[in-house]
Amino acid sequence: MSRSTLIFTVCLVIVAGGLGYYFFFFNSNTDAALSSGPITASDAELSFISLVGKLEPITFDTSILSDPRFTGRQDIRTAIVPEAAGRKDPFASIGQ
Repeated sequence: MSRSTLIFTVCLVIVAGGLGYYFFFFNSNTDAALSSGPITASDAELSFISLVGKLEPITFDTSILSDPRFTGRQDIRTAIVPEAAGRKDPFASIGQ
């Protein structure tokens, strides 16, 4: 790379970094995002909220946990026996 190309590239990176820093940290359009005005709900949101209020609490039938078929289950896990590690470098030639 020639010296002038290197200088141009470094200057371009510095300018791009400065512009990025300016737009991310000194952007003045944050007033709309931080406004605390009244929030209006749409008809769909109001309908959803009213339907959620009409729902009954959810209940679960836990009688299956006391069923003999559930309580009589046996653990069928098997122990894992550790084995010796393989070669130090699996991609090396076999004679080494």
